[in-house]
Amino acid sequence: MSQRLLTVAAALILAAGVGASARQSLTGAWRAQHERQVVDELMALVAIPNVAGPGNPDMARNVTRLTEMFRRRGFAVETTADAASPVILATLASPQALGTLTLYIHYDGQPVTASEWTRCGPFAPCVVGPRGPITLDASVTTFDPDARLYGRSAADDKAPIVALLGAVDALKAAGRAPAWNLKVVLDGQEEAGSANFRRLGSERGGAIAGDLAIMLDGPRHPSGRPTVYFGVRGGVGMTVTVFGARGDLHSGNYGNWAPDPSMRLAQLLASMKDDNGRVLIDGFYSAVTPLTPTESRALDAAPNVENQLKKDFGVAQPERPEERLERKLNTPTLSILAMESGGGLNAPARSAIPRLAAARLEMRLVNGLVPAQQADLVVAHIRRQGYFVVVDRDPTDDERATHPRLARVDRRQGTAASRVSMEDPMGRAVVAALSRNGMTPVLLPTLGGSMPFSTFSDQLKMPTIGISIVNYDNNQHGPDENIRLGNLWEGIEMLANVLTMPR
Repeated sequence: MSQRLLTVAAALILAAGVGASARQSLTGAWRAQHERQVVDELMALVAIPNVAGPGNPDMARNVTRLTEMFRRRGFAVETTADAASPVILATLASPQALGTLTLYIHYDGQPVTASEWTRCGPFAPCVVGPRGPITLDASVTTFDPDARLYGRSAADDKAPIVALLGAVDALKAAGRAPAWNLKVVLDGQEEAGSANFRRLGSERGGAIAGDLAIMLDGPRHPSGRPTVYFGVRGGVGMTVTVFGARGDLHSGNYGNWAPDPSMRLAQLLASMKDDNGRVLIDGFYSAVTPLTPTESRALDAAPNVENQLKKDFGVAQPERPEERLERKLNTPTLSILAMESGGGLNAPARSAIPRLAAARLEMRLVNGLVPAQQADLVVAHIRRQGYFVVVDRDPTDDERATHPRLARVDRRQGTAASRVSMEDPMGRAVVAALSRNGMTPVLLPTLGGSMPFSTFSDQLKMPTIGISIVNYDNNQHGPDENIRLGNLWEGIEMLANVLTMPR
């Protein structure tokens, strides 16, 4: 954190005085008496399947449940007219409000493969403590903070919804109201591009505008300190398919004759990165916007968690080990998310050279990079490896007869990264609200994930920051996604402090 930012944060903490400590203790006392209530509400929400998609009736069930949850706290609730995965807008007016906070959270989740889950089903949530599964009978009213609630979207992103409502409940029980008018935007398509939300921002920007937008998504820094981020990565992806013969061929009769698309795909992908993990595609890093001195100092001030991450995730050496994770979040990535050939390893074994092999690539982008241009760089690289490339179609017979190496590229629409200044006064007020007992938050110029940050920061020109609540090891997007309950309790306290912060 820059010296200026530290000074302003300290001044705001002193101005808050005894009220900040009292506010935190009152919130904690309420939470200690309502732990089971909070857990039950989150479990009921997580139990509703939420994979966004056309015609999925479960998304309507999520809307019904969320509408009831917010209205019970006095929020006025409306939804967009979208047939699938509408945006929910919940508003709460506060007496003598200092202004308006707009809080963004999403209620959809990533697809699941139920057989991969080991604790409980993705939509049959359970709680597991340090000593094993917890049977939630009537006698259970409190929980070990290290216990975890498992289920899809337990962390990404339904826990922040329940934490926010818990903060409102705790303040009300203490005879307090938020110091700000609240607009809560619940997005039902964040994992699928946020089309409905982006349209809302374009057509009815005033409905979600405020003095500050707060994104409630993403994991806290692995040090466990409160985490505030000032930007997010963008992303763009594609599927690359390499072709062999027109059909599968017997591996004995045609091995050493038929081109092996699996081997060729492996060689092609290996050409994209060196052994240390640096991307070798020409121009891949060229347009990256450098960090400012303030941003660079903030990263240097973050606790070094490299050894902890290696131990927790079972990794002997990360890619580009000379750089810490926090700095690598500000450079683009190239990852292979899935590969398929010959029907996959789970298909019945067959002794045949497959006709094609495919891989799904993903790039996470940072400031300065244009999604389409970054995808163009990958396509150009494939061509330089000797491939004739067709886009969004299979090669013709003439192309098969002419070009020894054939690849198909199917591009997916991407989103640009967005980042704002760490010096904005509203962002500094949030940093002060989250600074307690001599501990300041970790400040990240860029969060690792992607979300529609730019709708607020770039399109509506609002001061915009993000607050991370959930544990860093939450398995989001994968099997056994979980929220550590201690993070949920701390999230309630953190949000109560933000809702009552001075301007």
